[in-house]
Amino acid sequence: MRILSCLFLALVLLSGCKKEQKLPSGYKYVQHTKSSGSALKAGDFAYYRFQLRNGDSVVASNFQLIQIPDSAQMKQMPQNPIFEALLRMKEKDSITIFVPLDTLKEEQKPEGFKGAKLMYYDMVIKDVLTSAEMQKVFTDFQKDAESKGKKRTPEQMKSELARAKAFTENIAKEYKAGTLKGIKTTKSGLKYLIHEPGSGATFKNDDIIYLDYYGALTDGTMFDNSFERDADFSFPMGRQPLIPGWVEGLALVKKGMKVSFFIPSNLGYGEQGSPPKIPGNAELIFYIEGNNSFTPSPYVLAGQPGM
Repeated sequence: MRILSCLFLALVLLSGCKKEQKLPSGYKYVQHTKSSGSALKAGDFAYYRFQLRNGDSVVASNFQLIQIPDSAQMKQMPQNPIFEALLRMKEKDSITIFVPLDTLKEEQKPEGFKGAKLMYYDMVIKDVLTSAEMQKVFTDFQKDAESKGKKRTPEQMKSELARAKAFTENIAKEYKAGTLKGIKTTKSGLKYLIHEPGSGATFKNDDIIYLDYYGALTDGTMFDNSFERDADFSFPMGRQPLIPGWVEGLALVKKGMKVSFFIPSNLGYGEQGSPPKIPGNAELIFYIEGNNSFTPSPYVLAGQPGM
């Protein structure tokens, strides 16, 4: 991200000699680079990187995937400077839109612009896909997602829950007695014990990961688990709201690994707990089985809510 930010900054510094232009909505913009590729058309998907700047400071930066609406759709939509800019751009083009903050409603103003009068919206188009190409991307993603996940029958759910319950209760009993051997502790205070090491690379951010878990208090009382569900727990790593102990612990997990996390309250639910099942200041035990993972297309990650 730093390289891209420096590139944008260099372009901005050079933009002083470029002529400001105006979008139909009235927002001014400067085009930094202009390619000779094909123009975007209605139905195409633009995969672009954007960043929000407060002066030279980058407040936010990410990838976005947007389908270009047709003229009839545009007429029915509120004026949108992003769409207006994209319709003037080609693949590899880059521009900066100047957004006076007094033109935005209070709920539309992003954090990091306190006292600022202007927001700089930098964008560079990385790729353009047709609707047919994008459909294939999502079809392939769906096939991967279905093939990697675990499905359980009611009988399997009952059996696997009983197995996880017995295992975790035994771990909790030994942990409380101080007889559990092989526990390691990270700098943050997270403790973990690897039961089976698994194989391959550890899970990484943006992977779609599949796992099962059994959560218990240190006396063995279960408060949540995935074993009694008909499918394992899956989500894009790094994009799911999780307690800090899970965020740190999952970076240790790989396919086939079986591990227990012992999460102190400051890395769990803190003083407030999570009533009614988790009291305040509770240390938690999570037994985790890393089942599978795959790396999805960046287009899918950019185009899905919460991904």
